[in-house]
Amino acid sequence: MSAQEEPLIISSKNQENYDYVEKSKFLVKFTKWVLKFAMCLVFFCWVGFLFLLPSESVSGLAENFVEDTSGSVFWVSGTIFLYGGPIFIIAILGVLYLRISGEEEFQEKKRTKHATFRLWTFPVIVDGPFGIVTAAELIIILIVVVYLIWALSIYAIQNYSLIPYYEKQGKR
Repeated sequence: MSAQEEPLIISSKNQENYDYVEKSKFLVKFTKWVLKFAMCLVFFCWVGFLFLLPSESVSGLAENFVEDTSGSVFWVSGTIFLYGGPIFIIAILGVLYLRISGEEEFQEKKRTKHATFRLWTFPVIVDGPFGIVTAAELIIILIVVVYLIWALSIYAIQNYSLIPYYEKQGKR
């Protein structure tokens, strides 16, 4: 072939030595998946820690961590890292994810011919004190209410032995 007859772009059928392109795409996809998984894992562990904080075992671990970091170089930032550290870790992993993603082109979603059920757009309560409440908002409200009831009951059970002390204080 002469220089004029050679194609400017090599077709995919003629690729022999270009397997590294496919390998790098796999590596990028795998790295993005690992970062997403790590962000979700850190987030759910952090939320689990905060939900279990009223229990004796987790509050004991938190108190030990605060005592260990209060006299060190970390001082106040040690306790801040206990509660806010996972957010910093998620932010750093998110920045890495965005750097790896680069300028991706997003594919448009196909329109379906039938209606789909989505939690964030499905109205559950229409004329209530909160206005229109979707299914996702209702689930979050219920989770918060259940957590508050659970946390208050745990604190009440832990401090049940203090009730006679306060009864004596009121009888003076």
